[in-house]
Amino acid sequence: MRLAIAQTGAPTAVVNRSLDGFLSASVGNDVVAILGGATGLLNDRVRAITRADVSSSELQRVGSWLGGGRFSVGENDLSAMVDTLVRHRVDGLAIIGGNGTMALLEAISKTASARGMALRCVGIPKTIDNDIVGVDHTPGFASAARYLARTVTDLARDQSAMGNVEPVRIVETMGRSTGWLALAASYARHDPEFAADLVLIPETTFELPHFLARVEDIVEQRGRALVVVSEGVAPELTLQPVHDTNHTRLIQGGISRVLAGEVRENLGFAARGEVIGTLQRSASTAISAVDAEEAKTVGAIAATWLTSGEHTDVMVGIEVADSATAAPETYVASFTPISLGTVAGHVRAVPEMWRESDPQQLSTFYDWLDPLIRTPLSHP
Repeated sequence: MRLAIAQTGAPTAVVNRSLDGFLSASVGNDVVAILGGATGLLNDRVRAITRADVSSSELQRVGSWLGGGRFSVGENDLSAMVDTLVRHRVDGLAIIGGNGTMALLEAISKTASARGMALRCVGIPKTIDNDIVGVDHTPGFASAARYLARTVTDLARDQSAMGNVEPVRIVETMGRSTGWLALAASYARHDPEFAADLVLIPETTFELPHFLARVEDIVEQRGRALVVVSEGVAPELTLQPVHDTNHTRLIQGGISRVLAGEVRENLGFAARGEVIGTLQRSASTAISAVDAEEAKTVGAIAATWLTSGEHTDVMVGIEVADSATAAPETYVASFTPISLGTVAGHVRAVPEMWRESDPQQLSTFYDWLDPLIRTPLSHP
């Protein structure tokens, strides 16, 4: 059997481990790698690959061996992509990515089926945004969350030392449409004295006067304020393309700096806006052991389902029993098929119970996050 694997979208700190799992579970089958995401499939950037062709150390590193990127796919493109698969005699296709990727995979499957091609398709979940419908969490998120939690408390300690000249600091995380990363950045159980004071996410309504009043109250009460804000909050203030289809225009952030300017102008406090940026998805020192293992597992399961034919037109889902109260030492995940149609193009927002701006009200969210980020990956 001939299998093909690709990745679309941006890398995560553990995405190469999904390729590792896929190749390891594909032994005995022919495998081709599609390089450069959707454009690689469109332009026939395809090469034969075995597990021996990629060093183990390379597949433990951050970045993406397959390459990624974003591309707005049209009907003609879908036909050309299927042509590429036919040309390379592909029987099974796996693509690593998020909800947009699953929509692409479903579209490829339907196009192939309409042409009488028996193509098996399985999606491998990947995104730091944690916004894929139907899963407890996505590979890539836990490592990004761990990096943010550690970084923000470090920034709070730094701000504390400089509080007399910088009483307000606003830290911006990724998260165009959802606030999972911003909430993770407010986690401070490892250093509770230096927790964030306020967290702003896209799922809640942003009102500038209310925000300024909250910041003023916090500074009056404790002498300084540390705010975490998702990049997707109040896009009208930054004109950033956070709602663009396929996200093919570069988002450079900026809401933290805009809000810092509003604090300076309206409250008279010195304020700094920090944009953390792509380090959230590329920090090798913050990789979660759970994240690394699950990323490899979903890749292996995808290969197994493709070769066995047990499941097709599905994504590998991750479920955790009683996840809201699971302790790190009792954490167990299971892996189940989720229909591509259930996932494709849908966004998993932060649930109502966690749409809180006060970190002190987020204890159940931190309970859920605990087992995902507590254990770091061991480094030699």
